[in-house]
Amino acid sequence: MDPAELTGYEFQGVASIAEVTIPRLARRLIHGARARAEGTMAYLENGEAVS
Repeated sequence: MDPAELTGYEFQGVASIAEVTIPRLARRLIHGARARAEGTMAYLENGEAVS
């Protein structure tokens, strides 16, 4: 990886993810964490659940 592409990183909890990333990605991460905790899967389009 080109060092100019990444200047740092840090781990974030799901509760604060919306503050540090774009909304669509935050929705995907939140749904993914919920599905993992429930032992299920989720189908998403643009970060929104599709039934």
